[in-house]
Amino acid sequence: MTSDEAFLPKRLFAAVFAALLAGGCASTAETDWRSEMWKRPVTLRRGVTIRAYALDKPRMMKAYVVRVDLAVPGLGFTATERAANWGETMPDYTNGTWIVDTKRETVADFMTRRRKEGRNVEIAVNASGWGPWSGAACDTAYATLHRWALSDGTVVSHGKKPRGGIYFTVGKDGAAAIRRISASAVKDLSIALYSTRHILQDGRPTPETENHHEVHPRTAFGVTADGKTLVLLVVDGRQPGYSEGATRLDLAEMLLREGCADGVNMDGGGSSSLVLWDGKSGRPTMVNRHADGYVRRTAMNLGITFDGTERKDSL
Repeated sequence: MTSDEAFLPKRLFAAVFAALLAGGCASTAETDWRSEMWKRPVTLRRGVTIRAYALDKPRMMKAYVVRVDLAVPGLGFTATERAANWGETMPDYTNGTWIVDTKRETVADFMTRRRKEGRNVEIAVNASGWGPWSGAACDTAYATLHRWALSDGTVVSHGKKPRGGIYFTVGKDGAAAIRRISASAVKDLSIALYSTRHILQDGRPTPETENHHEVHPRTAFGVTADGKTLVLLVVDGRQPGYSEGATRLDLAEMLLREGCADGVNMDGGGSSSLVLWDGKSGRPTMVNRHADGYVRRTAMNLGITFDGTERKDSL
């Protein structure tokens, strides 16, 4: 990538987000969020908006941005929990020994199941990486997480410790952060999901991110400089003529334009999924479009919950 090409996304994103600010937010009580999100940010509920936008340079991309005000009353988080046979040898994969951490499910199924269990999940997205993986033919029911993970205050990753790597965390006080974790800090956390890469640090793309050029579907999390807003970002990819995908630098620049000071690249590729709960139909709605012709079952998902109050929109 030349210096001009590297700068081009910044100029384009600046123009896009300036237009968003000028356009304001539309409420779902007044319009259909699926069509309106391509024109301006749409308010899903107080403190939560979604925006979709398209770029044609430096390549064709379709991206989806959810902004969550972390001070909204009733806001909560949940993540994929331990499988019932947690810690046992994986029963349906014979190419080496793998230990069961979680049971794989689509993000939509995760949302539906959690709601049946009494967790009012309205937004869900895939999160951390996992194995075994041997391409689309890999159909194991279970998964081993690549690194340590915490869900609802319980350790999910068997036999691992919270050392090394950058995590997205939610404290028991509801504060979200992107950080390294010490063993002493675990007692104060509710959620801890490891990332594949730290892409934005203190308002700047990390050096490794600036030198990365691979284009894929992507999922990223970011936190604004004031720590008050969580940004979820999903980019479609591997779909010529529709959306080719993003580099990690593209993600960092998108998060930066959203006011994020820190951001992480999560599990991407065919796993990238953003789901909203549709109150009208009473079922999940997939926001993004998958390249593989099917929706992948993933091993670690993040859900954003609300206590059910102040829900007056049409979603």
